[in-house]
Amino acid sequence: MHFLEPTYREELANSFRGYFIIRPTFPNVIGRTLINKNAFKVNDFLICEYSANVSINGIKFPISGFPFSSQDEETITCAETSIWALMEYFGHRYADYKPTAPSKIVDILNKQSSERLLPSAGLNVNQISFALKEFGFATQIYERDTFGNEFQNIISTYIESGIPLVCILKSDDSTVAHANLLIGHETDESLDLTTVRKRKLDFNRKYPLKPVTKEFIDYGDIEKRFIVNDDNLIPYAKITLDNPTEHLGAGFEQYQIAYIIVPLYYRIYSDVISAKDLILNILTDDALGYVFFNDFTFRFFLTSSRSFKEHIANLAALEPEIKQTLILSKMPKFIWCAEIYQKNDFGSGVAKGLIIIDATEGRQWIDAVIFAGYPNRIIVRIDSILVTLQKRFTEYLKYSNNLK
Repeated sequence: MHFLEPTYREELANSFRGYFIIRPTFPNVIGRTLINKNAFKVNDFLICEYSANVSINGIKFPISGFPFSSQDEETITCAETSIWALMEYFGHRYADYKPTAPSKIVDILNKQSSERLLPSAGLNVNQISFALKEFGFATQIYERDTFGNEFQNIISTYIESGIPLVCILKSDDSTVAHANLLIGHETDESLDLTTVRKRKLDFNRKYPLKPVTKEFIDYGDIEKRFIVNDDNLIPYAKITLDNPTEHLGAGFEQYQIAYIIVPLYYRIYSDVISAKDLILNILTDDALGYVFFNDFTFRFFLTSSRSFKEHIANLAALEPEIKQTLILSKMPKFIWCAEIYQKNDFGSGVAKGLIIIDATEGRQWIDAVIFAGYPNRIIVRIDSILVTLQKRFTEYLKYSNNLK
């Protein structure tokens, strides 16, 4: 009866936490699902999410979350389910992409396959990457064996950038693999910076002639629990990258993330590795950089310039001239950003440095520099020239629009 009384509309909207569809594919009966993380008693985590409206009894209710479904083991397995969920997410967030049906995924894969795809026997890494490319992504594949100790940092940085990742899990002694999606991580309030390893960075100084070496913390190295949507689990399960199958039970004990498949926007030409190297070169450059104190924290991520400028516009304490400089700066659709925090400042969210580069730049590295703000000056690109402003970069607060 509440649905018939307009006076209950606000109460109903505040109580609505999502929906799921039951399908006749026993025992995997959970179909298309969208659940708000606040439906869970423990929700101290951040995820990629999109907003939608759901009509119930003629009334539209807003809902946000990340799409989920179980596999039916006939038309879709874990891999097809992951592709479907990615397209649901990107299709609702960006005009460049559209949600898709499982049948469309099968149609696309038929272009590459020499065998029938129904009933589904699952997909390999190249098939998943091919399907995402056909849907308009410039996919990037990273293998654990290739990147070694940097593999977890790569994963962490892409998640911080708000990019859900297809993870391929397997063990060394098994040919059977499993796919799921990493979509977020626990909140920063839960993180421990005291045990994270320190990296070293050499600053190229003319005076003195020898390099100045500083230790720093890379945010991507901080151990944290990540959020996974796995069709064998409930939505938003927490895992560690060292033990990604802790909830999957017997038979998965030796499985590790062997590959990640990153669905990048097709005009992003610098991936996480090349972009981070470029920003660290800028930071250590004698003309464009700045020597921070030991143990500074380096937080690095990809975002859209539209979302970033919205963040800047909402910073009440940021000096108006700096705010206007950033908002009026010409930026491409996507940018790589580095926030630099002095020792013990990360918890407060107040950064002492900010570097922005063009994620769509594929030419000379100097052409990629858009902005650099430090405690003693600001460097900004005006047309094709880098201009130095004698202003201190202060009162900038941590960017947090990628994950909610």
